[in-house]
Amino acid sequence: MANFKIFKLHFLAPLHLSKGKTDDYGESEEILHSDTIKSALYVCARQLFGAKEIGDNDSFFNSFQISSAFPFYEDELFFPKPMSKIQPFKNEEIKEELQAKKHKKVTYLGKSYFEDLINDQKLYLSKADLTSDGKFISNHAAIKKIKTPIFKSEVQQRVTIPADYSEDPTPYYVDRLFFTQGAGLWFAFKGDDEIFEKVSKALKLLGDSGIGTDRSVGNGQFESSASVMSLQVPENAKYQLNLSLWCPQKEEISDSLLKSSSYGLIKRGGYIASPSKIEHLTLRKKSIYMFTEGSIFPNHKVLKGKVSNLKPDIAIVTQDIWRDGLAFMIPINKAEA
Repeated sequence: MANFKIFKLHFLAPLHLSKGKTDDYGESEEILHSDTIKSALYVCARQLFGAKEIGDNDSFFNSFQISSAFPFYEDELFFPKPMSKIQPFKNEEIKEELQAKKHKKVTYLGKSYFEDLINDQKLYLSKADLTSDGKFISNHAAIKKIKTPIFKSEVQQRVTIPADYSEDPTPYYVDRLFFTQGAGLWFAFKGDDEIFEKVSKALKLLGDSGIGTDRSVGNGQFESSASVMSLQVPENAKYQLNLSLWCPQKEEISDSLLKSSSYGLIKRGGYIASPSKIEHLTLRKKSIYMFTEGSIFPNHKVLKGKVSNLKPDIAIVTQDIWRDGLAFMIPINKAEA
């Protein structure tokens, strides 16, 4: 059994998570990645504790690890579907030849199914445990009673009007995520008590200011709470499952490791977010690829990852721009295909 400190984000307003495309708000990300959370915490920590205490280097980023943020509903936590074979449905509920389509749509597993998956995989999935949208599966009593999706996406049309009215108004669309009552996002934390207290205070400030796009109109605001999660994990597992974005150190990656792994890649970059330097907001950082949540790697050695500096080669940008790529791994007994 492993114990983790976790934070829950109870959203008070809709949320838009940018995919980093220029002037494209028509589709929101559905996952709040670990690097986005830590960068936002860094900005808030500097505002609260000052640049002298938090520093301009990567010390804050390296002082703790976090997972990405995944959905929860009441006291049920959901985990990302690992990139491996998951438990079958009962044949009397879904014929074997039709199960692949259901499996493909499932994005998140409830804690009980997830613990079974990473351990001995003794359970069958039940069709009755799927939510109405097919993205979530859980045998928790609270999920069986829910009548609406845990979160839903709605697109809102808006119009940009030039200040001098020299051009015609330009319509654009914003996709926002709305969480049902009792739902939100959670993430796990690893670090000492001192940094935990700093992160807790920074997270409260972040909740007031909001996370994601369109914070100026109240989007992304939340209240946070902290607790401890106990997770049943296997001993002496042959593989490890990543719950964050992971940017490996050069010595951590090899052809042999990749051949034995199941993984996804995502490009990370986007615009510079610098509250103190408005002139930087239209400039883009360098980009970097990372391994995604749910990726599985051999458990031959500890995979730590690194914090990368994405400062662009532009003269007016003088401060470092750090991006978190520290791994948040848990052991898994991967099911063989």
